[in-house]
Amino acid sequence: MLRPLLVSLAAVAALAAAPRAQIVPTGFVVDTLVSAGLGAPDDFCFLPDGRVLIADRAGAVSVFAEGSPLGSVGTMASLVETGSERGLLSIEADPDFSTNGYFYVWYASSADAFLHLDRFTCTGSLSNPASTNLTFSLASRRAILASVPDSNFNHNGGSARFGPDGMLYLSIGDDATTCTAQSTTSSVGCLLRMNVSVAVLGAGGNTTPPSFSALDPGDNPLSANSDISQLVIAHGLRNPYRMEIDQLTGSCYVGDVGQNAVEEYSEYEYPSVGALPLRNFGWPWREGNNSYTTCSGTIPPGLIAPIATVNQSGSAWRSVMGGPRYRNQGGTYDFGASYEGTAFYLDYFAGQIRRLAKTTSWGPAPSVPGQPDATNWGTGFIGTTALRQGPDGALWLTQHPSTYATSGGFLKRVRTLGPTNSVQAISGGGQIGPAGQTFAMPVVARVFDTSNAPLPGGTVNFAITGPGVLSTTNPVIADANGYAQTIVTASSTAGGTVTVTASTPGSQTNGVFTLNVRKLTVTQASNVLVVSVTNATNAVPAQVPMIITMAFPRTPILPTFFGTVFANPYYPSTLVLEDAFGHFPTVPWANTGGIGTPGLSKVYLNVPVAQFAGQRMTFQAAGVDPITGWFLTNIEIKQF
Repeated sequence: MLRPLLVSLAAVAALAAAPRAQIVPTGFVVDTLVSAGLGAPDDFCFLPDGRVLIADRAGAVSVFAEGSPLGSVGTMASLVETGSERGLLSIEADPDFSTNGYFYVWYASSADAFLHLDRFTCTGSLSNPASTNLTFSLASRRAILASVPDSNFNHNGGSARFGPDGMLYLSIGDDATTCTAQSTTSSVGCLLRMNVSVAVLGAGGNTTPPSFSALDPGDNPLSANSDISQLVIAHGLRNPYRMEIDQLTGSCYVGDVGQNAVEEYSEYEYPSVGALPLRNFGWPWREGNNSYTTCSGTIPPGLIAPIATVNQSGSAWRSVMGGPRYRNQGGTYDFGASYEGTAFYLDYFAGQIRRLAKTTSWGPAPSVPGQPDATNWGTGFIGTTALRQGPDGALWLTQHPSTYATSGGFLKRVRTLGPTNSVQAISGGGQIGPAGQTFAMPVVARVFDTSNAPLPGGTVNFAITGPGVLSTTNPVIADANGYAQTIVTASSTAGGTVTVTASTPGSQTNGVFTLNVRKLTVTQASNVLVVSVTNATNAVPAQVPMIITMAFPRTPILPTFFGTVFANPYYPSTLVLEDAFGHFPTVPWANTGGIGTPGLSKVYLNVPVAQFAGQRMTFQAAGVDPITGWFLTNIEIKQF
């Protein structure tokens, strides 16, 4: 579809036969909304009421309304030239479609050697979201652009998209003529911005295009000119086949198909204040960030680098598709705060969806649970021709059944699970206890329904990671007030953080509890003894004074208000290794400082191992947490 000369027939055949399984992160699903009745859809758009117009390669236009069969709106097949990359390439609805019925198309013309931008008018149910009663006639055609060269069968590139400023933007390929993309008057390799209001185009059909001056909004970078450059806001593009516009900022996100080395995803940044800039994305001086070739004169200054590149070598990437910058809009399937402002892009051949995030600059977005791998947010989307954000918050896409398909195809939606029950952590988190013992408080969660009301009898599943076990098996059924609980017992073999997660089927919001296990560990080799205490505290700074003791067998225990001390420091058969309080005499090879921060690790040299030969020594530590007070660790037994 996008680079027939550069992808071998064998590779195309392999990609066409590639598995169609689609993998998306945890909490997302892929809906197939239309699987029959399409003819290799190249693009689609949303009507203001949420319905979808779908543009097939050969000129047919369909309408999709949820809950209704796919409807035919009409066809412009007699106007469209197909073959290779030609066809009906883009479609966009007017923001006022519900009152005027206008939609705009970008296509290769069967009547001449030019690409055309036209407007057509629908009649029927213009504002009924459940209806497929829409139709248009060729007589309603209003020509807008009719002089963009189509001398070659490829690099017709093009997305027609409205910006939040009410202007219609159009990305155009270089018609496979490279250096013409550096000219602002060539009509190719550029990004246009046009005023297509009724005041400019009139209300009826007209096959004579308006002048460039009439289409000029008046505040474009080259508005002072008197040719098509009046409409140009960017140039230096090779084949910007798919482009989307951020409806919050007006910035454009362009997937520019590479030559033979690099795919690039670029941003035309709409200024928050001041005049619109003229941008040069560098083709053919640059392919991505690489030097490619030269044109007349010297390399222009200020070339705009892409915000993401993918090397073709070693990957299946061959034709990048620019996707949307995501915005939460209060839709049923909003992705949530962590996705706000991130940008999506993918590749027609590789079928991999990737995501960018911007802090001070653009870079790969952090991975999310369940995504296929660290690089790709989604996989299995081979043949995708357009990826757009819907008014419901989901990502929608049109997809060919195989690469270079001429029939069939799909309309799909990647959405969150939607409104679901949720779980909140109520109590039991933050506990710290010794290894091998049960935490004093149960972990209590509460399950809520989709209206955020407590759910009696709700299902809760508890999962644990770290050194601990749960007293319950799943599922745990909530009580009449939506509460469910489990008890955590610390492992006897390890210390550190325990995480308990409470979830309910389909939930996107879970209850998370963090507990910590104190663990005394002793290792001995020859005359070297290593004693470590794993500890946690909320105190800042984490200064925890400790006493570490080692007792011979049959040493009497010491009951205390905070537990039983099995290595009693008051008894002569106990050796005190560390004493941060200075109350007890210590052995000469110990007492190197007993302040934990909050844990500590001590290495004792020259231990008189022979004196302990055959003995099973008992080790224990006691300390004072600056917040919670006195504590004991587990008992560690060491055979010398």
